[in-house]
Amino acid sequence: MGQLLNPAYIVLNLFGLVLVAKLQAEKHIRSSGINYTIIRPGGLTEQPPTGNIVMEPEDTLYEGSISRQQVAEVAVEALLCREESSYKVVEIATRAEAHNRPLKDLFASIKQS
Repeated sequence: MGQLLNPAYIVLNLFGLVLVAKLQAEKHIRSSGINYTIIRPGGLTEQPPTGNIVMEPEDTLYEGSISRQQVAEVAVEALLCREESSYKVVEIATRAEAHNRPLKDLFASIKQS
């Protein structure tokens, strides 16, 4: 019983439930027939942008962080380049060693879901 009251155990289980809810919402959106772009950022930071954005297909980017400002830039670009970003699930983070590529090109490099 002590483990169940452990704050770390509670937080990890609540976080797990949030992830399950997010995946259910994504599944609903994907099956709805509406045009979508689902953006899954790495760990969010409040810091100014550092590094260049990397974009990978869903379930392939397992580490990294990204500034909230850069996430907003990716979301706006998804609206501006609908042909390249439609019906895609992308994961984003930043890396210092990544090449600086236009977001439109990054979206175009991801295979449609």
